[in-house]
Amino acid sequence: MLSKYVVFPKPNVVEVKTEELKTDGLGPKEVLIRNEASIISPGTELATLAGKEIGVQFPKRPGYGSIGKILAKGNEINDFEVGDRVFYTGYHASLQRFTHEQGHQWGHLFPVPQDLDPVEAALGCMVEISMTAPNFTELRIGDSVVVYGLGIVGMLAALMYKIKGAHVIAADPVQKRCDLALSLGIDEVISCPPDQQVEEVMKRTGGQGARYTVDAVGHSAIIRTCVKTTAPMGEILLLGSPRAPLAGDINEIMWDVHLNGKSIRGMHMFRYPVKSGRGVKMDVEWAFATAFDLIQKKRIDAQKLISHLILPGDVPATYTGLRENLNEYFCTVIDWRNEE
Repeated sequence: MLSKYVVFPKPNVVEVKTEELKTDGLGPKEVLIRNEASIISPGTELATLAGKEIGVQFPKRPGYGSIGKILAKGNEINDFEVGDRVFYTGYHASLQRFTHEQGHQWGHLFPVPQDLDPVEAALGCMVEISMTAPNFTELRIGDSVVVYGLGIVGMLAALMYKIKGAHVIAADPVQKRCDLALSLGIDEVISCPPDQQVEEVMKRTGGQGARYTVDAVGHSAIIRTCVKTTAPMGEILLLGSPRAPLAGDINEIMWDVHLNGKSIRGMHMFRYPVKSGRGVKMDVEWAFATAFDLIQKKRIDAQKLISHLILPGDVPATYTGLRENLNEYFCTVIDWRNEE
């Protein structure tokens, strides 16, 4: 069967190609999936495209979160049937073979409600990633949270902090993203250059800082801003994966952390085990089920959050837009349904 797929043949080059995919001889834990939609993760995939992601080698087939239906399955897969709609960490491709129950959370299939639109469902993995910080934050109703960065992860985290009852301030230099946050119900937004954010946050928190601050970008300069704007005994939550180098002396922020009893906590999604068990409060299966429920009930409005629904031929231009045009490109889903 023919499969169309996206590939980075070398740094900063994006191509869409077609190959003949062998579909017989599936392994015991292997499935053949016809993709319906896949979401682009700007942070991870742009870093990969630029050759900045750790361990990246070219040519590289990108991918992040895919929604598709099982066409065939191996004889040891008992928890899914042919025809089921699933989420999996697939490549951006129309057709793919995938091995279920690998030794990490990205190596599993997760069920998707059959009546959930697959384009909206594609947002589910970003919701699952973004809820890590809100889930591990011991909030009181009305606690102040500042989320730095209103890309898709920051926007979703801000919305889920709001769902949990926090007073949420969101900061981003892109005005259009701040406008979207307000339209979605975020309490306050700060649209100013990064070097003005500390002053503005301290002004809005009465000079005390916020109880919780979140780096949703993955930049060490923002971590420094988080420390400066966190109240004594508060928490700094690292939701983004830091990639950009930052030169300087860290003694200033470490002294602040030490003197004022602040905590810095990593919030990578790998905090969750894949499956539930005795004493496990949160797991990946639960997180995906919760994410899809939030989308179905419109508590997370996928239609408002997905800025671009594109066809495979639009992919190369879209990566350029995600890198260079932050006012217009925010959250992009590739529609594979016409590639059968």
